[in-house]
Parts: sequence; structure tokens; C-alpha cells
Amino acid sequence: MRPSSPPGWYGKLPGSGDFMRRRLPENVVSRWSHWFSSGMQRIGAQAEPQLQRAPVWNFVVPASLGAPWVQMGCLLPARDRVGRQYPICAMQLCAPEAWHPLRLKLAGDWYYRLGKTLSQAVHNRYSGDQLDAALLALDAPAMPPGTPRSDVLDIIGYDDAPDTLNWPKLASFFDPEQYSSFWWSNQSDGSAFYTHSHSGNFTSQLFFRLFDPLSSHQGLHTPMFGKHLQGRGDES
Repeated sequence: MRPSSPPGWYGKLPGSGDFMRRRLPENVVSRWSHWFSSGMQRIGAQAEPQLQRAPVWNFVVPASLGAPWVQMGCLLPARDRVGRQYPICAMQLCAPEAWHPLRLKLAGDWYYRLGKTLSQAVHNRYSGDQLDAALLALDAPAMPPGTPRSDVLDIIGYDDAPDTLNWPKLASFFDPEQYSSFWWSNQSDGSAFYTHSHSGNFTSQLFFRLFDPLSSHQGLHTPMFGKHLQGRGDES
């Protein structure tokens, strides 16, 4: 297995007073920043208590949506030192030419640990340095071989490699050069299992879907929490 760089991250933390960012390029951060800011503006203060009840989300995003990398990671609602709410995300980047479905299929334990680390950082009021140290201490996700075949997988078979994700078969749905991103609950925080697929750029509808499902009374979309979506989730 090839070594992997530690995840980068962006957002706010209760132990700090402003936006923080480590190991993510500008074109990735600007895209997430715009989505977070526009989503928070639309949610407004009246929906903030509901936002804080949102689960930790896993995601995998293709390389065709404004940044030349596949993005695998987690996000959850957070806040800064004075209580201003804003999400935080952490992710691993992968060039599409280096992509293999096994990269996602074998990443279940890594997603779980990453989500748990982010959740602990928010609830225990980590500083940026504390979160970064915790992320640097994480084991890298299992990586597919650098060549089309490997001795181990020749024995057990590529199709028979263990699917470690809590969303089985997701690796077969995801295409790094198409336009669908996939979102599913991490469950390290004890939340139920939810899934969602979204086509195209990040939108306010997607933000509300993940962070404010009760806004359906405003006609934005149907509620999601409390609903176990199977297969490919529901398309936006």
C-alpha cells in the first residue's frame, strides 16, 4: 500500500476565533467556503439549534466540480469561540488518474476515525493546533496498489475485497469524472444511517438537506433525518 498525506481541513472550531485552514489548496477551500457561507446565510439564526443536531457526514466528491481532485472526507456543524456557527470539514485529495474504486471500498475505518476526530474537536473545544495534531496522528486510509494488480488481491479477488464502508456498494456507484457526489452519515456520533446523492455543484438545497431537514415546511425539500435511504440515496 502506498503512503498517503494527512487530511487537510477548513472551517471553524470552538477553541478558535476565526476561519482556519490546513493543507488544502485555494480552489478547494474557496468552493467549500462559498457553499458554507451561502448555506449559513439562508438558514439564519432561527434554524441554528436544528443545525447543531445534524450528524457527522461522510462524503466523496468527484474531480469534475471545480477542483481537479476527488475529495473524500467528513463534515459537521461547528462554531467559533464566540458562538458563531459554521461547519468544519476535513478531507483527503486524490488525482483522478490515481483513482481506483478500492480506495473508497477500503476506507470505512478511516472515515469512521476521521469523523470521530472532528466530532471530538468540536465538542471538546479543540484549538486548531490540537485538531491538526489529532489528524496528523490518524492512520492513513488503506490505499490500492500502485499497479493494476497485487499479490494479495490476486488471491482474494478485486471484487471480493472487503467492503468496509457502512454504505455497501457505494464504490461501484461513484465515478470520479462524472457529476454525482455522495453523502452518508458517519455514525461515530451514534446517529442513524442516512444516505444522499447529489448531482452537480454544491447548492443551498444540498446544504439544507444535510443540516436543516425540517425546513421542508418552507418548500425547499423533503425531510431526511429519521429516514433510512437505501441504494443510491435520493437524487437532488
